[in-house]
Amino acid sequence: MCCDHNSVEKCCDSSSIEQCCDIDSINNENKACCSSEATCKPSYLSTNQSNSSNAVYLDYSATTPCDPKVVDAICESYQCFGNPHSITHQYGWDATDLVETSRKKIASIIKSDSKELIFTSGATESNNISIQGVVKSRQENGVSDMHIITTNIEHKATLETCHELEQNGIKVTYLSVEANGLLDLQKFHDAIQKNTVLASIGWVNSELGTIQPIKAIGEICKEKGILLHVDAAQALGRIKIDLSDIHVNLMSFSAHKFYGPKGIGALYIKRKTKVSPIVFGGRQEKGIRSGTVPVQLCVGMAKAAEIVEESREDEYVRMQRLQKKTLDRITSSLEDIYVNGDLDQRVPHNMNISFAYIEGEALMMKLKNYAMSSASACSSTTLQPSYVLDAIGIDENLIHTSLRIVMGRYTTEEDMDNFTNDIIKAVNDLRDMSPLWDMKKSGVDLKKVKWHTHH
Repeated sequence: MCCDHNSVEKCCDSSSIEQCCDIDSINNENKACCSSEATCKPSYLSTNQSNSSNAVYLDYSATTPCDPKVVDAICESYQCFGNPHSITHQYGWDATDLVETSRKKIASIIKSDSKELIFTSGATESNNISIQGVVKSRQENGVSDMHIITTNIEHKATLETCHELEQNGIKVTYLSVEANGLLDLQKFHDAIQKNTVLASIGWVNSELGTIQPIKAIGEICKEKGILLHVDAAQALGRIKIDLSDIHVNLMSFSAHKFYGPKGIGALYIKRKTKVSPIVFGGRQEKGIRSGTVPVQLCVGMAKAAEIVEESREDEYVRMQRLQKKTLDRITSSLEDIYVNGDLDQRVPHNMNISFAYIEGEALMMKLKNYAMSSASACSSTTLQPSYVLDAIGIDENLIHTSLRIVMGRYTTEEDMDNFTNDIIKAVNDLRDMSPLWDMKKSGVDLKKVKWHTHH
Protein backbone atom coordinates (compact mmCIF):
# COMPACT_ATOMS: atom_id res chain seq x y z
CA MET A 1 0.00 0.00 0.00
CA CYS A 2 3.00 2.31 0.50
CA CYS A 3 6.53 2.44 -0.78
CA ASP A 4 9.56 2.74 1.44
CA HIS A 5 10.47 6.28 2.41
CA ASN A 6 13.90 5.99 0.78
CA SER A 7 12.57 5.18 -2.69
CA VAL A 8 10.90 8.42 -3.80
CA GLU A 9 10.54 12.03 -2.81
CA LYS A 10 6.84 11.56 -2.23
CA CYS A 11 6.45 8.05 -1.04
CA CYS A 12 2.95 7.14 -2.23
CA ASP A 13 2.48 6.09 -5.82
CA SER A 14 -0.66 7.74 -7.24
CA SER A 15 -1.57 4.44 -8.84
CA SER A 16 -1.59 2.81 -5.44
CA ILE A 17 -3.68 5.08 -3.29
CA GLU A 18 -5.76 8.20 -3.69
CA GLN A 19 -4.50 10.16 -0.70
CA CYS A 20 -1.08 10.22 0.91
CA CYS A 21 1.00 12.25 3.28
CA ASP A 22 4.16 14.02 2.24
CA ILE A 23 7.57 12.52 2.93
CA ASP A 24 8.11 15.05 5.71
CA SER A 25 5.36 13.40 7.77
CA ILE A 26 6.90 9.93 7.57
CA ASN A 27 6.78 7.99 10.78
CA ASN A 28 10.45 7.18 11.33
CA GLU A 29 9.67 4.13 13.38
CA ASN A 30 7.37 2.47 10.86
CA LYS A 31 8.95 4.09 7.78
CA ALA A 32 5.53 4.20 6.16
CA CYS A 33 4.06 7.32 4.63
CA CYS A 34 0.39 6.45 4.81
CA SER A 35 -1.49 7.98 7.68
CA SER A 36 -3.97 5.58 9.22
CA GLU A 37 -6.48 8.44 9.00
CA ALA A 38 -6.11 8.80 5.23
CA THR A 39 -8.63 7.34 2.82
CA CYS A 40 -6.43 4.97 0.86
CA LYS A 41 -7.23 2.92 -2.19
CA PRO A 42 -5.47 -0.46 -1.90
CA SER A 43 -2.66 -0.88 -4.40
CA TYR A 44 -4.16 -4.10 -5.74
CA LEU A 45 -7.18 -2.22 -7.09
CA SER A 46 -5.86 -0.92 -10.37
CA THR A 47 -7.03 2.26 -12.02
CA ASN A 48 -4.76 1.54 -15.00
CA GLN A 49 -7.09 0.32 -17.74
CA SER A 50 -4.18 -0.88 -19.88
CA ASN A 51 -3.08 -3.37 -17.25
CA SER A 52 -5.38 -6.35 -17.76
CA SER A 53 -3.75 -8.24 -14.90
CA ASN A 54 -5.21 -5.64 -12.52
CA ALA A 55 -8.79 -5.32 -13.68
CA VAL A 56 -11.16 -2.73 -12.27
CA TYR A 57 -13.01 -4.58 -9.55
CA LEU A 58 -16.80 -4.74 -10.03
CA ASP A 59 -17.61 -7.86 -8.02
CA TYR A 60 -18.26 -6.39 -4.56
CA SER A 61 -21.05 -8.89 -3.81
CA ALA A 62 -18.56 -11.76 -4.03
CA THR A 63 -16.12 -10.14 -1.64
CA THR A 64 -14.67 -6.74 -0.81
CA PRO A 65 -11.03 -5.67 -0.48
CA CYS A 66 -9.89 -5.36 3.11
CA ASP A 67 -9.77 -1.69 4.06
CA PRO A 68 -6.20 -0.51 4.80
CA LYS A 69 -7.35 0.87 8.15
CA VAL A 70 -8.72 -2.57 8.99
CA VAL A 71 -5.39 -4.15 8.06
CA ASP A 72 -3.66 -1.65 10.34
CA ALA A 73 -6.00 -2.46 13.23
CA ILE A 74 -5.42 -6.20 12.75
CA CYS A 75 -1.65 -5.78 12.63
CA GLU A 76 -1.61 -3.65 15.76
CA SER A 77 -3.71 -6.22 17.62
CA TYR A 78 -1.10 -8.93 17.00
CA GLN A 79 0.82 -7.43 19.91
CA CYS A 80 -1.81 -9.24 21.96
CA PHE A 81 -1.17 -12.93 21.32
CA GLY A 82 -2.98 -14.44 24.30
CA ASN A 83 -5.85 -16.91 24.13
CA PRO A 84 -9.06 -15.09 25.10
CA HIS A 85 -10.20 -18.23 26.91
CA SER A 86 -7.16 -18.27 29.20
CA ILE A 87 -8.68 -16.71 32.29
CA THR A 88 -5.79 -17.08 34.73
CA HIS A 89 -3.31 -14.47 33.48
CA GLN A 90 -2.94 -11.04 31.92
CA TYR A 91 -2.27 -12.30 28.38
CA GLY A 92 -5.64 -14.01 28.31
CA TRP A 93 -7.38 -11.05 29.93
CA ASP A 94 -5.95 -8.64 27.35
CA ALA A 95 -7.16 -10.88 24.52
CA THR A 96 -10.59 -11.12 26.13
CA ASP A 97 -10.76 -7.34 26.31
CA LEU A 98 -10.10 -7.05 22.58
CA VAL A 99 -12.76 -9.64 21.73
CA GLU A 100 -15.39 -8.10 23.99
CA THR A 101 -14.63 -4.57 22.83
CA SER A 102 -15.04 -5.75 19.24
CA ARG A 103 -18.29 -7.50 20.12
CA LYS A 104 -19.66 -4.33 21.72
CA LYS A 105 -18.71 -2.19 18.71
CA ILE A 106 -20.54 -4.46 16.27
CA ALA A 107 -23.55 -4.80 18.58
CA SER A 108 -23.84 -1.02 18.87
CA ILE A 109 -23.91 -0.69 15.08
CA ILE A 110 -26.75 -3.17 14.63
CA LYS A 111 -28.54 -1.90 17.76
CA SER A 112 -28.38 -5.08 19.81
CA ASP A 113 -27.01 -6.17 23.17
CA SER A 114 -23.46 -7.48 22.89
CA LYS A 115 -24.57 -10.54 24.88
CA GLU A 116 -26.75 -11.45 21.91
CA LEU A 117 -23.83 -11.65 19.47
CA ILE A 118 -21.48 -14.56 18.89
CA PHE A 119 -18.49 -14.73 16.55
CA THR A 120 -18.41 -17.39 13.83
CA SER A 121 -16.27 -18.11 10.78
CA GLY A 122 -18.73 -16.32 8.49
CA ALA A 123 -22.31 -16.21 7.26
CA THR A 124 -22.27 -19.82 6.05
CA GLU A 125 -21.57 -21.07 9.55
CA SER A 126 -24.02 -18.57 11.03
CA ASN A 127 -26.75 -19.78 8.69
CA ASN A 128 -26.04 -23.39 9.57
CA ILE A 129 -26.08 -22.72 13.32
CA SER A 130 -29.34 -20.82 12.97
CA ILE A 131 -31.27 -23.33 10.90
CA GLN A 132 -29.81 -26.57 12.21
CA GLY A 133 -29.52 -25.23 15.75
CA VAL A 134 -33.20 -24.31 16.00
CA VAL A 135 -34.27 -27.71 14.66
CA LYS A 136 -31.87 -29.55 16.96
CA SER A 137 -33.09 -27.61 19.98
CA ARG A 138 -36.69 -28.60 19.23
CA GLN A 139 -35.70 -32.21 18.66
CA GLU A 140 -33.95 -32.29 22.03
CA ASN A 141 -37.25 -31.23 23.55
CA GLY A 142 -39.20 -34.03 21.89
CA VAL A 143 -40.50 -32.18 18.81
CA SER A 144 -40.16 -34.16 15.59
CA ASP A 145 -42.79 -32.72 13.26
CA MET A 146 -41.29 -29.45 12.03
CA HIS A 147 -41.68 -27.16 9.03
CA ILE A 148 -39.35 -24.43 7.71
CA ILE A 149 -40.07 -21.66 5.21
CA THR A 150 -37.45 -20.12 2.94
CA THR A 151 -37.34 -18.82 -0.65
CA ASN A 152 -35.96 -20.25 -3.87
CA ILE A 153 -33.41 -17.45 -4.30
CA GLU A 154 -31.54 -17.85 -1.02
CA HIS A 155 -27.78 -18.33 -0.75
CA LYS A 156 -26.60 -21.91 -1.07
CA ALA A 157 -25.66 -21.87 2.62
CA THR A 158 -29.37 -21.67 3.39
CA LEU A 159 -30.72 -23.86 0.59
CA GLU A 160 -28.24 -26.70 1.08
CA THR A 161 -28.81 -26.69 4.84
CA CYS A 162 -32.54 -26.99 4.24
CA HIS A 163 -32.00 -29.78 1.71
CA GLU A 164 -29.95 -31.66 4.29
CA LEU A 165 -32.66 -31.29 6.91
CA GLU A 166 -35.24 -32.60 4.43
CA GLN A 167 -33.23 -35.82 4.26
CA ASN A 168 -33.87 -36.15 7.98
CA GLY A 169 -37.61 -35.68 7.83
CA ILE A 170 -37.93 -31.91 8.22
CA LYS A 171 -40.49 -30.36 5.88
CA VAL A 172 -39.35 -27.29 3.93
CA THR A 173 -41.34 -24.88 1.77
CA TYR A 174 -39.29 -23.02 -0.85
CA LEU A 175 -41.43 -20.01 -1.70
CA SER A 176 -41.17 -18.62 -5.21
CA VAL A 177 -40.45 -14.91 -5.33
CA GLU A 178 -42.13 -12.58 -7.79
CA ALA A 179 -40.65 -11.59 -11.17
CA ASN A 180 -39.04 -8.56 -9.50
CA GLY A 181 -37.21 -10.79 -7.02
CA LEU A 182 -39.32 -9.80 -4.02
CA LEU A 183 -41.31 -12.06 -1.71
CA ASP A 184 -45.10 -11.68 -1.73
CA LEU A 185 -46.11 -11.17 1.91
CA GLN A 186 -49.49 -12.82 1.47
CA LYS A 187 -47.86 -15.93 0.02
CA PHE A 188 -45.50 -15.97 2.98
CA HIS A 189 -48.39 -15.63 5.42
CA ASP A 190 -50.32 -18.41 3.70
CA ALA A 191 -47.32 -20.77 3.76
CA ILE A 192 -47.17 -20.82 7.57
CA GLN A 193 -48.43 -24.10 9.02
CA LYS A 194 -49.20 -25.23 12.55
CA ASN A 195 -45.82 -26.97 12.76
CA THR A 196 -43.79 -24.12 11.24
CA VAL A 197 -40.88 -23.34 13.57
CA LEU A 198 -38.63 -21.12 11.47
CA ALA A 199 -38.48 -18.85 8.44
CA SER A 200 -35.08 -18.12 6.87
CA ILE A 201 -34.95 -15.15 4.50
CA GLY A 202 -32.03 -13.24 3.00
CA TRP A 203 -32.30 -9.48 3.45
CA VAL A 204 -30.33 -8.42 0.34
CA ASN A 205 -29.93 -10.88 -2.51
CA SER A 206 -26.34 -11.22 -3.68
CA GLU A 207 -27.20 -11.62 -7.37
CA LEU A 208 -30.07 -9.17 -7.78
CA GLY A 209 -29.41 -6.70 -4.98
CA THR A 210 -33.11 -6.80 -4.11
CA ILE A 211 -34.12 -5.91 -0.54
CA GLN A 212 -36.75 -8.12 1.08
CA PRO A 213 -39.36 -6.48 3.38
CA ILE A 214 -37.82 -7.92 6.53
CA LYS A 215 -39.69 -5.67 8.95
CA ALA A 216 -43.06 -6.78 7.57
CA ILE A 217 -41.95 -10.42 7.48
CA GLY A 218 -40.86 -10.11 11.09
CA GLU A 219 -44.27 -8.81 12.14
CA ILE A 220 -45.94 -11.82 10.53
CA CYS A 221 -43.55 -14.19 12.27
CA LYS A 222 -44.15 -12.49 15.61
CA GLU A 223 -47.93 -12.74 15.15
CA LYS A 224 -47.69 -16.43 14.24
CA GLY A 225 -45.18 -17.29 16.94
CA ILE A 226 -42.41 -18.58 14.66
CA LEU A 227 -38.72 -17.74 14.65
CA LEU A 228 -37.19 -15.60 11.92
CA HIS A 229 -33.61 -16.00 10.72
CA VAL A 230 -32.23 -13.33 8.38
CA ASP A 231 -29.11 -13.72 6.26
CA ALA A 232 -27.73 -10.17 6.35
CA ALA A 233 -24.36 -10.90 4.75
CA GLN A 234 -25.07 -8.45 1.92
CA ALA A 235 -26.91 -5.93 4.09
CA LEU A 236 -24.50 -4.54 6.67
CA GLY A 237 -22.93 -1.36 5.35
CA ARG A 238 -25.44 -1.04 2.52
CA ILE A 239 -28.72 -0.54 4.37
CA LYS A 240 -29.65 0.50 7.89
CA ILE A 241 -29.82 -2.35 10.39
CA ASP A 242 -31.66 -1.59 13.62
CA LEU A 243 -32.50 -4.75 15.53
CA SER A 244 -34.33 -2.73 18.16
CA ASP A 245 -36.88 -1.78 15.50
CA ILE A 246 -37.57 -5.13 13.84
CA HIS A 247 -38.63 -8.57 15.04
CA VAL A 248 -35.77 -10.92 14.15
CA ASN A 249 -34.54 -13.86 16.21
CA LEU A 250 -31.33 -14.68 14.35
CA MET A 251 -29.19 -12.70 11.92
CA SER A 252 -26.03 -13.71 10.04
CA PHE A 253 -23.08 -11.47 9.13
CA SER A 254 -19.80 -11.91 7.26
CA ALA A 255 -16.91 -9.44 7.58
CA HIS A 256 -15.43 -9.87 4.11
CA LYS A 257 -18.65 -8.51 2.59
CA PHE A 258 -18.01 -5.10 4.16
CA TYR A 259 -14.25 -4.56 3.74
CA GLY A 260 -13.21 -6.76 6.64
CA PRO A 261 -11.08 -9.91 6.74
CA LYS A 262 -12.20 -13.30 5.47
CA GLY A 263 -12.80 -16.09 7.96
CA ILE A 264 -14.81 -14.12 10.51
CA GLY A 265 -18.52 -13.47 10.86
CA ALA A 266 -21.13 -13.10 13.54
CA LEU A 267 -24.53 -14.38 14.53
CA TYR A 268 -27.11 -12.35 16.39
CA ILE A 269 -29.25 -14.53 18.65
CA LYS A 270 -32.12 -12.69 20.28
CA ARG A 271 -32.38 -13.26 24.00
CA LYS A 272 -34.47 -16.36 24.90
CA THR A 273 -34.10 -17.83 21.39
CA LYS A 274 -33.16 -21.46 21.87
CA VAL A 275 -30.39 -22.72 19.59
CA SER A 276 -28.39 -25.91 20.15
CA PRO A 277 -24.74 -26.28 19.09
CA ILE A 278 -24.02 -28.24 15.91
CA VAL A 279 -20.22 -28.45 16.37
CA PHE A 280 -18.71 -29.58 19.64
CA GLY A 281 -15.66 -28.62 21.64
CA GLY A 282 -14.99 -26.00 24.28
CA ARG A 283 -18.32 -24.19 23.72
CA GLN A 284 -16.42 -20.89 23.88
CA GLU A 285 -19.05 -18.63 22.33
CA LYS A 286 -22.04 -18.56 24.68
CA GLY A 287 -22.07 -22.35 24.76
CA ILE A 288 -23.21 -22.43 21.13
CA ARG A 289 -20.07 -22.12 19.03
CA SER A 290 -16.88 -24.03 19.85
CA GLY A 291 -13.33 -23.09 18.89
CA THR A 292 -10.79 -20.50 19.95
CA VAL A 293 -12.09 -17.08 18.98
CA PRO A 294 -9.67 -15.42 16.48
CA VAL A 295 -8.86 -12.21 18.32
CA GLN A 296 -7.30 -10.37 15.40
CA LEU A 297 -10.16 -11.17 13.04
CA CYS A 298 -12.67 -9.94 15.61
CA VAL A 299 -10.77 -6.65 15.79
CA GLY A 300 -10.76 -6.41 12.00
CA MET A 301 -14.46 -7.12 11.71
CA ALA A 302 -15.33 -4.49 14.30
CA LYS A 303 -13.12 -1.86 12.63
CA ALA A 304 -14.63 -2.66 9.22
CA ALA A 305 -18.15 -2.38 10.62
CA GLU A 306 -17.33 0.99 12.18
CA ILE A 307 -15.91 2.40 8.96
CA VAL A 308 -18.67 1.11 6.71
CA GLU A 309 -21.42 2.37 8.99
CA GLU A 310 -19.86 5.84 9.22
CA SER A 311 -19.93 6.21 5.43
CA ARG A 312 -23.08 4.18 4.72
CA GLU A 313 -25.54 7.01 3.97
CA ASP A 314 -23.12 9.04 1.84
CA GLU A 315 -21.97 5.93 0.01
CA TYR A 316 -25.58 4.92 -0.70
CA VAL A 317 -26.21 8.29 -2.37
CA ARG A 318 -22.97 8.02 -4.37
CA MET A 319 -23.90 4.53 -5.54
CA GLN A 320 -27.36 5.73 -6.57
CA ARG A 321 -25.79 8.43 -8.71
CA LEU A 322 -23.32 6.05 -10.36
CA GLN A 323 -25.99 3.42 -10.93
CA LYS A 324 -28.41 5.88 -12.54
CA LYS A 325 -25.75 7.38 -14.77
CA THR A 326 -24.54 3.95 -15.88
CA LEU A 327 -27.99 2.49 -16.53
CA ASP A 328 -29.21 5.62 -18.31
CA ARG A 329 -26.29 5.50 -20.73
CA ILE A 330 -26.49 1.76 -21.36
CA THR A 331 -30.26 1.64 -21.87
CA SER A 332 -30.24 4.72 -24.11
CA SER A 333 -27.39 3.34 -26.25
CA LEU A 334 -28.39 -0.31 -26.62
CA GLU A 335 -31.57 -2.16 -27.54
CA ASP A 336 -32.90 -5.30 -25.85
CA ILE A 337 -31.34 -4.62 -22.46
CA TYR A 338 -33.03 -5.93 -19.32
CA VAL A 339 -32.25 -4.98 -15.73
CA ASN A 340 -33.10 -7.95 -13.52
CA GLY A 341 -34.70 -7.41 -10.14
CA ASP A 342 -36.77 -4.57 -8.73
CA LEU A 343 -35.23 -1.19 -9.52
CA ASP A 344 -36.55 0.54 -6.40
CA GLN A 345 -36.30 -2.11 -3.67
CA ARG A 346 -32.64 -2.88 -4.25
CA VAL A 347 -29.23 -1.67 -3.14
CA PRO A 348 -27.87 0.74 -5.78
CA HIS A 349 -24.48 -0.94 -5.71
CA ASN A 350 -25.88 -3.82 -7.78
CA MET A 351 -26.75 -3.94 -11.48
CA ASN A 352 -27.76 -7.31 -12.89
CA ILE A 353 -28.23 -6.82 -16.62
CA SER A 354 -29.13 -9.14 -19.49
CA PHE A 355 -27.78 -8.25 -22.94
CA ALA A 356 -29.92 -10.17 -25.40
CA TYR A 357 -28.45 -11.98 -28.43
CA ILE A 358 -24.93 -12.34 -27.09
CA GLU A 359 -23.22 -14.73 -24.68
CA GLY A 360 -22.32 -13.44 -21.24
CA GLU A 361 -19.03 -15.32 -21.18
CA ALA A 362 -18.06 -13.81 -24.56
CA LEU A 363 -18.93 -10.37 -23.26
CA MET A 364 -16.73 -10.91 -20.23
CA MET A 365 -13.85 -11.90 -22.52
CA LYS A 366 -14.34 -8.60 -24.33
CA LEU A 367 -14.18 -6.80 -21.00
CA LYS A 368 -11.04 -8.35 -19.56
CA ASN A 369 -10.13 -5.09 -17.82
CA TYR A 370 -13.11 -5.51 -15.48
CA ALA A 371 -13.60 -8.13 -12.79
CA MET A 372 -17.27 -9.12 -12.52
CA SER A 373 -19.52 -12.16 -12.56
CA SER A 374 -21.43 -13.87 -15.32
CA ALA A 375 -24.82 -15.37 -14.52
CA SER A 376 -23.47 -18.66 -15.82
CA ALA A 377 -20.72 -18.87 -13.21
CA CYS A 378 -23.07 -19.22 -10.25
CA SER A 379 -20.81 -21.57 -8.33
CA SER A 380 -17.23 -22.68 -8.39
CA THR A 381 -18.03 -26.10 -9.81
CA THR A 382 -20.68 -25.54 -12.46
CA LEU A 383 -21.53 -23.36 -15.45
CA GLN A 384 -25.22 -24.06 -15.12
CA PRO A 385 -27.50 -21.02 -15.50
CA SER A 386 -28.08 -18.91 -12.40
CA TYR A 387 -30.80 -20.49 -10.26
CA VAL A 388 -31.70 -17.02 -8.98
CA LEU A 389 -32.41 -15.62 -12.45
CA ASP A 390 -34.23 -18.82 -13.31
CA ALA A 391 -36.34 -18.41 -10.18
CA ILE A 392 -37.60 -14.98 -11.26
CA GLY A 393 -38.62 -16.33 -14.66
CA ILE A 394 -35.75 -15.17 -16.88
CA ASP A 395 -35.52 -17.24 -20.06
CA GLU A 396 -32.49 -19.56 -20.04
CA ASN A 397 -31.09 -18.02 -23.21
CA LEU A 398 -31.32 -14.59 -21.62
CA ILE A 399 -29.75 -15.83 -18.40
CA HIS A 400 -26.63 -16.74 -20.34
CA THR A 401 -26.37 -13.14 -21.55
CA SER A 402 -26.41 -11.67 -18.04
CA LEU A 403 -23.73 -9.92 -16.03
CA ARG A 404 -23.69 -8.99 -12.36
CA ILE A 405 -21.99 -5.62 -11.97
CA VAL A 406 -21.50 -4.60 -8.35
CA MET A 407 -19.83 -1.36 -7.35
CA GLY A 408 -18.26 -0.51 -4.03
CA ARG A 409 -16.19 1.88 -1.95
CA TYR A 410 -13.25 2.05 -4.35
CA THR A 411 -15.31 2.33 -7.55
CA THR A 412 -14.81 5.76 -9.08
CA GLU A 413 -16.92 7.71 -11.54
CA GLU A 414 -14.08 7.40 -14.04
CA ASP A 415 -14.17 3.62 -13.62
CA MET A 416 -17.87 3.54 -14.45
CA ASP A 417 -17.58 5.99 -17.35
CA ASN A 418 -14.87 3.82 -18.90
CA PHE A 419 -16.87 0.68 -18.18
CA THR A 420 -19.98 2.11 -19.82
CA ASN A 421 -18.08 3.09 -22.96
CA ASP A 422 -16.39 -0.31 -23.14
CA ILE A 423 -19.51 -2.40 -22.56
CA ILE A 424 -21.54 -0.50 -25.16
CA LYS A 425 -18.79 -1.04 -27.72
CA ALA A 426 -18.38 -4.71 -26.75
CA VAL A 427 -22.10 -5.46 -27.04
CA ASN A 428 -22.30 -3.78 -30.44
CA ASP A 429 -19.21 -5.67 -31.67
CA LEU A 430 -20.59 -9.03 -30.54
CA ARG A 431 -24.01 -8.35 -32.01
CA ASP A 432 -22.41 -7.42 -35.33
CA MET A 433 -21.07 -10.99 -35.42
CA SER A 434 -24.30 -12.63 -34.22
CA PRO A 435 -26.60 -14.33 -36.74
CA LEU A 436 -29.34 -14.21 -34.11
CA TRP A 437 -29.07 -10.44 -33.97
CA ASP A 438 -29.29 -10.28 -37.79
CA MET A 439 -32.42 -12.45 -37.69
CA LYS A 440 -33.96 -10.32 -34.97
CA LYS A 441 -33.23 -7.10 -36.90
CA SER A 442 -34.83 -8.70 -39.96
CA GLY A 443 -38.05 -9.21 -38.04
CA VAL A 444 -37.72 -12.95 -37.38
CA ASP A 445 -39.50 -14.12 -34.22
CA LEU A 446 -36.77 -16.30 -32.75
CA LYS A 447 -39.19 -17.97 -30.34
CA LYS A 448 -41.01 -19.51 -33.30
CA VAL A 449 -37.89 -20.78 -35.04
CA LYS A 450 -37.55 -24.58 -35.01
CA TRP A 451 -33.90 -25.42 -34.54
CA HIS A 452 -32.51 -28.69 -35.87
CA THR A 453 -29.73 -30.57 -34.13
CA HIS A 454 -27.20 -32.41 -36.29
CA HIS A 455 -25.65 -35.62 -34.91
